[in-house]
Amino acid sequence: MKSLKLKTKVILWTTVMMIGLFVSYNILQYFVMNSWMIHYEEQSIENKMIAIQNLYGDQKLSSQFIKENKSFIHSINEKSETIRILDENGESIIAVSEEELLQVPSHSVQNGHFELIKTGDDRLLVYRESLNGTNFAVEIIRNMEIFDNLLAQFGLVMFLSGIGAVFLSLVGALFISKQIVRPIQDISQTLTIIKKFGLKERVQVQPAQDEIAELANHFNELMDQLETSFNQQKQFVEDASHELRTPISVLNGNLMMLNRWGKNDPEVLEKSLNSSLKEVNRMEKLVKDLLELSRLDSEKIKNVSILLENPQYIIEKVINDFQITHPDFSFSLQTTKGEALAITEGHLEQVLTILIDNAIKYSNDEKKVNIYYHQHELTVQDFGIGIPEEDIPFVTNRFYRVEKSRNRKKGGYGIGLSIAQKLMDNYHGKLSIKSQLGEGTSVTLTFPKSI
Repeated sequence: MKSLKLKTKVILWTTVMMIGLFVSYNILQYFVMNSWMIHYEEQSIENKMIAIQNLYGDQKLSSQFIKENKSFIHSINEKSETIRILDENGESIIAVSEEELLQVPSHSVQNGHFELIKTGDDRLLVYRESLNGTNFAVEIIRNMEIFDNLLAQFGLVMFLSGIGAVFLSLVGALFISKQIVRPIQDISQTLTIIKKFGLKERVQVQPAQDEIAELANHFNELMDQLETSFNQQKQFVEDASHELRTPISVLNGNLMMLNRWGKNDPEVLEKSLNSSLKEVNRMEKLVKDLLELSRLDSEKIKNVSILLENPQYIIEKVINDFQITHPDFSFSLQTTKGEALAITEGHLEQVLTILIDNAIKYSNDEKKVNIYYHQHELTVQDFGIGIPEEDIPFVTNRFYRVEKSRNRKKGGYGIGLSIAQKLMDNYHGKLSIKSQLGEGTSVTLTFPKSI
């Protein structure tokens, strides 16, 4: 059974179940009909017994009297039936039958009880009762041959119906198995194609909105996610390799130069060491940012009631830190109806630092950064070079550059906004960007009221 295919199992179990139900129903129907017909015959015999008892009434009974009044017995006698009146010794006084007399041993029947007696190929239904409380007894014997023939015909009909039911069960099982297995086969075939040719293939979803269609939809969604993740991973590896190639090339060039002749020239040695240290620091920052992104990808916000009651303290702290490191910049904080934010102190400081750092990097002559804190929104505005409109949807992608050398010249790798976006996603918030070339950029963080 374990080695059978699913389609075969569905056909087998469906057929067995339908045949089992049909056979059980027919057996039950057979016994119900048998019981009903026997009960019907018993009722008919009891009615005749009452009529005979009423015939003799309170008469003083004798064998002669009974013989002289047997015409009524003849009138109520039916085909395949024998009516006998017995004396106290069990001997027949009269016996009436339209056919051959039916007889059973007197000791095999108890007064007041129906007995079903098998004699040869026939079944006899026998009922015996005392005649008005005397020593005489009335015995009615009915041959069940007609009844048995009817049951036999009924059984034949059920048998032929059973053969038809088996055929219909097989047809139904084939149809059901096809409906169940075909979508699963489609998924299996799609997986085979994906294994050979990649993640582009998808399962055709059937119009019926059932569990199989739901499974196919989930499968396609999973393939979409896998394809997106695969493409992102591929792009990530390519970008990371590209970003690491430049500092490694610089380090390699400096070391080769020092190894050949530069180590004897103090000025060249100092420049090479400074350049190498700069590239090492850049690689260190890149690795740190990559690890941070990896951590954020797997991080789940467990506390669903995070609420920072005094975010302005963190905002002012970050601004003060930048004022110390960038005294040539002007920082302005405007707060109107600022409310608690659904984020931790550490993550708020991290995302705000990223946005202000970008604002400083891409500022022009107007070295000014405005921070707006209104209700559940936090906006960082600069007056720098701006971002082309067509690039705005992509600037939060990892390693994305508006210009090929823009981030490298500014000392970045295009990961900061990716980290900020991931942080906001983890807190079910939103990061939106508005920008115009030559005028500046505004980045707005919108926090949920609670998570």
